[in-house]
Amino acid sequence: MKKYVLQQLDYHAWANQILCTHLQHLSAEVYRKEIVSVFPTIYAAMQHIYVIDRGWMSFFTSGGVPEVNEEYVERLMCSINTIVEETRDKRIEELGERMAELAGQLHQFIDQHDNIEVVYPSGTFSARCVDYIQHLVNHGTYHRGNVTAMLRQLGHAGTPTDYGYYLYTLSQ
Repeated sequence: MKKYVLQQLDYHAWANQILCTHLQHLSAEVYRKEIVSVFPTIYAAMQHIYVIDRGWMSFFTSGGVPEVNEEYVERLMCSINTIVEETRDKRIEELGERMAELAGQLHQFIDQHDNIEVVYPSGTFSARCVDYIQHLVNHGTYHRGNVTAMLRQLGHAGTPTDYGYYLYTLSQ
């Protein structure tokens, strides 16, 4: 199971990097152009993936969240706003580097833990670490799909980032 979870994290990191590299070949005007979509810009969608991944890393390293109360939500929102501000004016290359570094930290964290079936609390809800990782990967996949749709809306091609294509690249 652990090998599979690490492969899922590797896929997530690979897909983010493939998409960031693809976006680097476009002008900043394209990925920063405001449009009516799920996110105001392509950059904001990529930034969102990064922000949420940072949140999950914090969640794992703190052993979950025993109580979700007003104070916790306030700290969480402050943390989100800080990360958004610190990445707001970065080029997509820089955001991609941060995403890659964070992916390495997540991989290392999971790799160093013998029991990925450990249950983490999230207020009154609890789930296994492996379930949260699956959610993290699904979340990224969903929003990379948003980016592909946004690119097409702007008249640009996307790039394949699906899991099947990832497995194919591993076989080459």
